[in-house]
Amino acid sequence: MPDQKTRCSLAQRSQTALLVVDFQEKFRPVIANFEGILEKLILATRSAGILKVPIMVTEQYPKGLGPTVEELQPFLAGVERITKTDFSCFKEGRFLEELRKVQVDTLILGGVEAHVCVAQTALHAVSEGYQVHVLEDAVGSRNPEHAGIALKRLREAGVVISCTEMAVFELLGCAGTLEFKEVQKLIKT
Repeated sequence: MPDQKTRCSLAQRSQTALLVVDFQEKFRPVIANFEGILEKLILATRSAGILKVPIMVTEQYPKGLGPTVEELQPFLAGVERITKTDFSCFKEGRFLEELRKVQVDTLILGGVEAHVCVAQTALHAVSEGYQVHVLEDAVGSRNPEHAGIALKRLREAGVVISCTEMAVFELLGCAGTLEFKEVQKLIKT
């Protein structure tokens, strides 16, 4: 378990995993700014792939809510979809098994809904000693006000509220590398 006293608020590539929470087809017509969130999750997953940061993906009751959105699929090759019915990922045994395998102390979260599954997962992660970064531009809810309330509560609970580019550049750490050049091409200026 991570050591609360020695943690740094910067995401460190060797100690971080990206978690995409329940970004599924049935949410497409009801989540505010769904396409904007999708754009940021594509940037996050593609960057994580380049930087060799582990990616974890959950799906909330896929029989009813469908699979992870098609546009993300090409960037999740080989990533197992962890099915769940509990809102918090930390209540799903398969998720906990996979999390132990990646051996990280920091989680970067994106997905839906910000005030339900993302929030409960983030709060559980903090209670377990993980450093948590929630990507404000890569989470959403049906009601944008609910997302804002969730982000405020999470910040008060010790979660780092970040954005996708900030997190990607933290994971990069420096310019001038081949990885930097690859990621730089993904970021629209």
